[in-house]
Amino acid sequence: MSLKAGGALSRFIAADGFFLSAGLAFFFLVCLIPVLLLAVAIVGFVLSEERAAQEVVRQLTRHFPVYQKQITRALLRIVETRTISGMLGTAVLVLFATPLLSTARLVLHRLLGVKAGRNFLHNLVVDAGMVVVLGVLLFAASAASWLLHGLRDLAVVTLPVPAHWFQWGSVGLSLAVSFLMFYLAYRFVPRRHVRPGAALAGALLASLLWEIAKQLFRLYIRQVGLYDQIYGPLGVLVAFVMFVYYTAIVFVFSAAFVAALEARR
Repeated sequence: MSLKAGGALSRFIAADGFFLSAGLAFFFLVCLIPVLLLAVAIVGFVLSEERAAQEVVRQLTRHFPVYQKQITRALLRIVETRTISGMLGTAVLVLFATPLLSTARLVLHRLLGVKAGRNFLHNLVVDAGMVVVLGVLLFAASAASWLLHGLRDLAVVTLPVPAHWFQWGSVGLSLAVSFLMFYLAYRFVPRRHVRPGAALAGALLASLLWEIAKQLFRLYIRQVGLYDQIYGPLGVLVAFVMFVYYTAIVFVFSAAFVAALEARR
């Protein structure tokens, strides 16, 4: 395992992993609102529009270790003031969200040594399908969260179940969702599909590293908090952007680990 970790690090450095992470983080920020609006449209088939927006934004911001209330308020203001709707609007949202998948594929191809295909239309259709799957996953995470909260409320009334059990259940749900998203990205986004075992190992590593990154980032903000001191009112925005960048580093490094496993086929 140490040799594979060393291979992952060497691949990460050789492929300019930090610059790849910066590009991926940029496109995540660009595509964030279209993805959110698409997820709201999907959840809106079950819930009211306002409730759907709240649930989708909450599912996203729960993964951010700090400033959750401030980020939630800012994203809700953007989502609730949207003017795009209908089937045509949904198609536009899917189109504007596809650059995130295209960038992720470019990163994975760079690390896996896969030559990019020239069929632009095929890639666009695949990316659009993955964006829809991403929206469905957010819906599934919201549904699982509602079920967990419903069971908690029922248990408080009828069963002597400790509250911390449900807190651990919430953490487990968060890890499961992140693991599934990483697995789908490593397994199916590249043009040449990765072996299931390598994708599982990469997803597990990414999930663990992401959880560690969240805890360290939360500790840093609470103990040091330089973003507020340096950037003032923009501190929340800068912290948000930096955590997205750290998340991209986790994704790219774990992808390098997957590439190291694939190289031993």
